[in-house]
Amino acid sequence: MSNNRALHLSGCIVLALILAALAGMQPQAVVADTFDDYIIHRDSLNCVIALSGHPGEKEEKSVGLNRDMLQYFGDFANVDVGIVPGNSDLTYLDSLKDGKVDIVVMAYPQENIAERDFEKILVSKLIRNNIHWAVSSRDPHLLMMVNIWLDDFKGSRLYKRTVARQYRTYSRPRINPETGQVSPFDDLIKQYSQKTGIDWLLLASLMYQESQYFVGAEYKEAKGLMQVNDVTAARYGVSDLFSPEGNIKAGSYHLRYLMNIYRQEGLDSLNVIKFALAAYNAGDGRIEQCRNHALSEGKNPNDWEEVVTTFATNNKFIGRTTTAYVRDIIARWEDLRETVR
Repeated sequence: MSNNRALHLSGCIVLALILAALAGMQPQAVVADTFDDYIIHRDSLNCVIALSGHPGEKEEKSVGLNRDMLQYFGDFANVDVGIVPGNSDLTYLDSLKDGKVDIVVMAYPQENIAERDFEKILVSKLIRNNIHWAVSSRDPHLLMMVNIWLDDFKGSRLYKRTVARQYRTYSRPRINPETGQVSPFDDLIKQYSQKTGIDWLLLASLMYQESQYFVGAEYKEAKGLMQVNDVTAARYGVSDLFSPEGNIKAGSYHLRYLMNIYRQEGLDSLNVIKFALAAYNAGDGRIEQCRNHALSEGKNPNDWEEVVTTFATNNKFIGRTTTAYVRDIIARWEDLRETVR
């Protein structure tokens, strides 16, 4: 064990003892005989975040918070943490019992947990709202480690910053005068802006339109910050759509792919962006049909505004949602360029 890690664990033990003493309790539940008892004897933890990411549901913002906290716990315990999104309608108790999953982030209690199943799980201290981490009843040592870490972490500035970042509501993206940031993910956006050649403020505007910067946003099959589906993500080597970096990577590369389609057809730069945004929203096949319809109406299929005028006669595509989508992203992008640059 490294000296730094021993010192950190020692600090946590002392903190646990102090907290127990202040509470007037005998600390048998958290006291161990040796440092070895405060080590998780495994290389990795498999975790499921079984929370709803659907817009308007109270658990939506908790997905990002718990994702970050699981990673921080992994750093504390010196183990690799694998995180997958779960279905909030499932309990995953059998996965805990069988050892396929080590931690399930869940709303607790849940109505769909049978009374006989409660004995299968141990539940951590409260994370936030009604969210807890559940472990197998056969793994009390893991629960002890989680609870000791929670006592320490929830009193830290890092926890407060993480909550503020994940729960902040953005009425619209704008530069933060204190931090100079547009979004919580500026560094990642700029990283993939450089890799794709797309203005980072355009990517930030698109991301806001899709998720308002909530990591756990989910609508139908689209997930995460840039609302990418699994099929599209797989094309760019991304499997975890609730990973901020993975989602931004997939969304940015997909937008570049769409922009290249229209760039190769010789469209001017602004129309390349508008058609690519429209295709991001409605699919490139649908937008190609709209362009063909516009051509049949005597309009320029390479001019987005002219194509929009033909939506009223296109019985295969209403187009109101996509028209507003493109308009709002472009307007937001222009506002950001005026204030940030």
